[in-house]
Amino acid sequence: MVVLSQPVLDNLAHFETCKPTGEINIIPAVDLSDYSNAKKLILEACKEFGFFKVTNHGVSMEFLDRLESEVVEFFKLPQQEKEKSGPPSPFGYGNKKIGPNGDVGWVEYLLLSTDAKSICPGIISDTLCEENGV
Repeated sequence: MVVLSQPVLDNLAHFETCKPTGEINIIPAVDLSDYSNAKKLILEACKEFGFFKVTNHGVSMEFLDRLESEVVEFFKLPQQEKEKSGPPSPFGYGNKKIGPNGDVGWVEYLLLSTDAKSICPGIISDTLCEENGV
């Protein structure tokens, strides 16, 4: 999940891509109901684009909407509060300056485990976890 803290630029033409612009038509999609092909598609998408969209993952849109809401609220917290959930070792909040060989700026991130029970205390609300049987 990507949560933007700043609006996306209207003109992205100045960004370099792995493939020539004429060849990028759609975001790669990986259908998890086709498990035998999913691993190959994930590998290809990561190599060629660096990201992909997952379909048929079995996670409800309601849950994803609530999770996104909570993540947005987390990143609105004062820096001192966010840092209580880090450093990431391996999961948690982190931040760093990026650049100087391309992107320059500041990046914040929240690394979450695929085991929701391990991330609920202190990062994602207990209510959200409890309502979803975690």
